[in-house]
Amino acid sequence: MAFDRILKVYDPLKAGSIDGTDTIPHDRAIARALTANYVPRNSVKSSRTLFVGRLNPTTNEEALKKCFRKFGRISKCRVVVDPVTLESRRYGFVTFSKIEDTDYACEHAKNIKLDDSVLLVDYENSHNMKGWVPRRLGGGFGGDKKSGQLRFGGRDRPFKPPILLSSTRPPPPTSKHDRKHSTCHRQWNSTRDHKYSSRHEYQSKHRDRDDGRKYSRRDNKAKHPHDSDIVNETKSTPSKRNGTEAVPDK
Repeated sequence: MAFDRILKVYDPLKAGSIDGTDTIPHDRAIARALTANYVPRNSVKSSRTLFVGRLNPTTNEEALKKCFRKFGRISKCRVVVDPVTLESRRYGFVTFSKIEDTDYACEHAKNIKLDDSVLLVDYENSHNMKGWVPRRLGGGFGGDKKSGQLRFGGRDRPFKPPILLSSTRPPPPTSKHDRKHSTCHRQWNSTRDHKYSSRHEYQSKHRDRDDGRKYSRRDNKAKHPHDSDIVNETKSTPSKRNGTEAVPDK
């Protein structure tokens, strides 16, 4: 099964997960995006429009158009502002006259800088991606780490492969024989220098080594420097057996 790091169909639940495997929303914005009914504007020419994010708050439309003019002829440029405060929302849209210029700009304008800000450039997704929900409704891509509402599955933050997807570990052994066999198998597989021609040679070599250790421990069990003195002292000490005292030899 191939793993896709980029979302083809937008799903707020998957976009809110670092590997796209979440089954429940972990913040309120994702729950709001799941119930949102977003209808994009028809006036946007999606095939020739780029989304530009992370703008400097002081960047205006003229500066944005001048920055992207080198990629091709621009038919429309807009910086989104708050309707009440008239302050920049730090993102905008650039529409080119040709589709080729749009593709060229999306490919070569990655991490481009404008007014000391590194821009995020991507295709306009409201018309290109099915099920799209914008950032203001809890969806979108990217996000700020401080807010705790990161979104994955886009060009800026693609999905990371889930850990369980590449896990091929066998079930744990149940009996003592299986555990011993699995231990030998792991030791054989971890031998990188290939000192042994086969697994049987490896097991026999280690079996002989363990037997040698066992016999050496048994032979050296009573080889203490004072053992001979203890034995001589025991022979010379009188002992009582069957109620009579032993008489030492004269």
